Amino acid sequence: MREKRSFLRLPFEEEVEFITRKGTFLGNLKDFSLASFFIANPEEYPSLDEEIGLIFHLKDTEPPIKIFAKGKVVRIDKGKGFAVEILSIPQESFQHLKNYLIYNAPSPEIAELELMKFLGKYDSLHQLVKTLNILHLKKEIMTYLLTRAFLYSPDKPFILSSGKESPYYLDCRKVTLYAPSYKLIGDLFWEELRYTDIEGVAGMSLGADPIVCAILSSALSEERALEGILIRKEPKKYGTKRQLEGNFWKGMKVAVVEDVVTTGGSLLKAISACEEEGLTIRAVLSLVDREEGGEEALKERGYQLKAFFTLSEIIAVYNQKKSS
Repeated sequence: MREKRSFLRLPFEEEVEFITRKGTFLGNLKDFSLASFFIANPEEYPSLDEEIGLIFHLKDTEPPIKIFAKGKVVRIDKGKGFAVEILSIPQESFQHLKNYLIYNAPSPEIAELELMKFLGKYDSLHQLVKTLNILHLKKEIMTYLLTRAFLYSPDKPFILSSGKESPYYLDCRKVTLYAPSYKLIGDLFWEELRYTDIEGVAGMSLGADPIVCAILSSALSEERALEGILIRKEPKKYGTKRQLEGNFWKGMKVAVVEDVVTTGGSLLKAISACEEEGLTIRAVLSLVDREEGGEEALKERGYQLKAFFTLSEIIAVYNQKKSS
């Protein structure tokens, strides 16, 4: 189940001013989140992808609080209205929206997750820290990939799971099942997932099993108790006869992870198994992408692959170290 809406949408209806290249116009702001707004019955329609200014009031306060924001038009429904993705909000306006969210969210835990997602996506300081942490973790993990997992045999090529031959092979289990690199890999994946609202992590056995467990451990160190889901290659023929092992439920928000992606076949099977159980897939991540069509295959299914390493990147570092 592909879910594009990743932020909680709260019931809301107020008049809004929006400022376009054509001038300033009025509309009705309907149901907002910390990431987007929908403006119904506008006096005028802006252009798609146009950046506009927004001004509206939180009238449940005394006196009413004026909110300012800047956004980009991402969808136009003629006769209904248009959707705006938030680009920036002044700090004072953000604080007011944050308080409104905390007061109106179904629970404090949900409000906290919404704020984490917003900061991870829109706050430049959080984005910088995330980027630096990922670069540091990648540098440390690269050493383990080269010394423990990377194999080069031009005279006797390896047979990959896709059936193709290659002089390069990555035995990633020598890294994912080694305590020092296991922890680093968990931290790396969690750094990417921290600002999402996932409730679980799923992966195809057996390659993804240690990655799933490593992420659970890293998340728990920050008091996020996630569920782990291991996906069998085929449904078991006894007991529950399920293909997914673990505690899960329909609508559960998960990240699907893998160690190495070649053509994407294994990941697509894992995604299909999750979809059949009604899980909502928020992210698809892999430690390594061999760059043999996996990313494109996933994109055709509507999913964006986030791979931390590519095979060409690993080969380049290997050759550099070999020649130095």
